[in-house]
Amino acid sequence: MRFSKSFAARFGAAVASAALLVGSVAATADASTAHKVKTVTILKASAKPVHVNKRHPYGTAHIVGQLTTAGTPAGQVTGARINLWREGAKGKWHLVQHARTGYHGFVRFRVYHVAKGATFQLRFPGNRNFAHSVSSVIVISAVS
Repeated sequence: MRFSKSFAARFGAAVASAALLVGSVAATADASTAHKVKTVTILKASAKPVHVNKRHPYGTAHIVGQLTTAGTPAGQVTGARINLWREGAKGKWHLVQHARTGYHGFVRFRVYHVAKGATFQLRFPGNRNFAHSVSSVIVISAVS
């Protein structure tokens, strides 16, 4: 069987372009599966005193947290989503609020119905650049 020169040239070009396409797909797959190391984060939390009075008989607490990165000086993570979790009566954790970190990585929450005591925790789920982090448990007890 005989082939014309133009058919052989077109066939050769098609094979060459297919080989280039396969090579570029393999290179893209290697680049997308490469593991990027995420920056370690630290999440600190504290609670201000609980106010129980005539206007707020169930108690109101103010929880303040700060998300920073490890190292000296510590870098602040601005605009990250922080979740506030509350421990229920049966010991199960429930997501109650979320907020974004502001300037210097600070986040603030106001929680209600803490006159009988409550347990909270701040959690940062992580994102493309920063690793997840969890604060210590915050136990609130009411003071009259």
